[in-house]
Amino acid sequence: MADSVFPPDRDAWRDDPRADFLGYQLLRLARAALSRQFGDDSMEAEYNTSLRRELRRKRGGKAWLLRQWDDHPEHGTLRLSAQPVANTFSLAVAHADFTADLTVIYDIDLAELDSAGITHFQGSAAAAIDGARFWVDELTDYGLDGLDLDEADLEEMLADAGLADAEDADDAPGAPPEDTIEDRRQVERMARALSRQVQDDEPPELAEPDHQWLEAVPQSLWPILDGAVSAAIAKPRDAKLFAAWLAMLNHQLELIRYRSDRGHKWAIGMLDQYQEQVKDLAAAKALDNHEDLFSLVAALGHAKVPVKPELSEALMSSGPSLPDSMAPAEVLDRAVRPMIDELARHVTSPFEVMEAMGEAAAVTPPALRCFMAHELALSPHAVMRDAVPLMLLDADAEVRHAAALALEQSAAPDRLSGASLRRAIALRNWIPEADRAALDQAIRKARMKGVQPAQWAPAPDLAWRASAIDGSGAQSMLFASRSGRSGLFAGLLLKQDFGIRDAWCNRATPRREIASAVAEMRTKLVVPDVERSYIDLAVQHGIALGVAASHLPDAALLEIAEAVSGADWKDRRIDAAAEIGHLFGELPAEQRSAGAIAGSLLRSVGWMREDGLWDSWFEDDAEVRESLAAARQQDVGAAARRLLEGVMAQRRDVWAERFLLTALWARAVKAGQPAPLGAPARAVTWRDLVVLAHEVLSERKLGDIPVMAEIAERTVIAARSGAW
Repeated sequence: MADSVFPPDRDAWRDDPRADFLGYQLLRLARAALSRQFGDDSMEAEYNTSLRRELRRKRGGKAWLLRQWDDHPEHGTLRLSAQPVANTFSLAVAHADFTADLTVIYDIDLAELDSAGITHFQGSAAAAIDGARFWVDELTDYGLDGLDLDEADLEEMLADAGLADAEDADDAPGAPPEDTIEDRRQVERMARALSRQVQDDEPPELAEPDHQWLEAVPQSLWPILDGAVSAAIAKPRDAKLFAAWLAMLNHQLELIRYRSDRGHKWAIGMLDQYQEQVKDLAAAKALDNHEDLFSLVAALGHAKVPVKPELSEALMSSGPSLPDSMAPAEVLDRAVRPMIDELARHVTSPFEVMEAMGEAAAVTPPALRCFMAHELALSPHAVMRDAVPLMLLDADAEVRHAAALALEQSAAPDRLSGASLRRAIALRNWIPEADRAALDQAIRKARMKGVQPAQWAPAPDLAWRASAIDGSGAQSMLFASRSGRSGLFAGLLLKQDFGIRDAWCNRATPRREIASAVAEMRTKLVVPDVERSYIDLAVQHGIALGVAASHLPDAALLEIAEAVSGADWKDRRIDAAAEIGHLFGELPAEQRSAGAIAGSLLRSVGWMREDGLWDSWFEDDAEVRESLAAARQQDVGAAARRLLEGVMAQRRDVWAERFLLTALWARAVKAGQPAPLGAPARAVTWRDLVVLAHEVLSERKLGDIPVMAEIAERTVIAARSGAW
């Protein structure tokens, strides 16, 4: 819905500085009421029958009441009525401190608002905002609320779900509770304190206690969003306060994304709801400053949450409008091409181009990004043309195809540089198979036209550091120049079920900053020096995982590859079962006997219990939580056995691969430094990890493998001690 929720005429209340925000909250309320009303197909059928009856009346019929909500009189009464016009409804809100009437056009099939307008408002805007928030929360609670259940019905439902003891229902894992007044007060205190740290509108760093509080209170997302919107519409606008709210928003969205990655439906739902609310802000034009709206959308990109196309479209539609008389070519001349020319004056490499465009690209519709690929290829600036190959890593297949087509169309020595061709060749093995034919055609044409790929620079003298693999399958890597006043400082985050989760690269970091950053990281992680061969193996495995899951790496990975001479980095996935079998077969015969295996397994659980490095080795995702919910009444041992025989038995290959990667890492740790697992006294060896991986893949029961039994018990304890 592109237009404001307000009709053209303005009443006195519309001069209130909160009027736009009020309109946004009432729009949310209208959507919630209609979604609740038509959540059942039978209600749609009943509505259609009534509508046909009213339309047959001589005078066109009259409105009729669909539903009334009055079970919370302290928050007022809602009356939802249907008008004798298809898909047209009215919502009346009556409260001691205000009254409001809305007319809404709602597409029942698509469950979307087409338009909405406030036809009447009288009273306190602040009370109306609070009331609308309450009713939105109430109407979007699709749990037991609103069902006509007696105690016996409730007990039966709990028993069917394996929750026979109703008194323990609150202990069940699931969505966090609704935010409270104290939650709102806490985030306001945090925002005020953070705003005093803002320098030149730069986002402040959150203190560790703030980080821990946000992690424990995911429902604080909503008061944080409200706080950011309130700061954006304040008169006068407080830029530092908005920057503080935005820092908290970026952080909380990322924390929730971590939970969504682990399959928690409540987290997935919260991220979806956030996008819906920001889309409503765009539709209602609730923010005067379009850059503030852009920041709310870009926060998703910072948290690595994909922006939905409909939100991108809403953001574009809500921006400054151009005259209808302008032709498409004029739009390009006034917007895109000048922007490209301006950007070219401030960048020195195509990676800087992508970094500068990154925030905007994350919220731009694919069609516009396709257009950008062609415009960059036609640019008179070489640095902008050199950015086209990097668009092959776009998350959208349509954009990747457009980038390949743009490369083919510019495949000539005077348009396509040798460095661009080298990058295109390297990226061929980083993109899905379906995208490679178009790129191959561009590469062939460039070679036929005489374009020669540039040579890879030799790798400088670097320190290669890598952490162990934690219980979520994550591993951090650091690459740093060993000498010089400044040099390369780069890092990767690999994720076993994802691929290359994050990448960053700085080729000119001062030596002091490198030393300080490495020292700080070593206080949190064990990051020993490892052999280069292990880095190549692990990175290529990560690339292959990402290609298989369509999780393409950031362009920063290519910049790292160029800096470290990663010419051979391709999508080479480790065949875990084959590699485990090979390494186990290479062990001396005496280390493969039944007695030696039993001793090795006991050693493994011994160092695991003593070494804090492995404290993260437990399971924590939605499937595990659901399994443990059914085992609530069982002791830790019994619940752990349930996991070992159920969820964890289905994940043998995941843990076997994790142990294999850890074994390869431990073997690659260079001599002459502290043992890979901490103090030299620890007796774990990479061979014990190979044995462990081999036994996990064998016919042996998981409960008979001490490390797996330990992991299962830790999982139960972690799930029962944590909120989510």
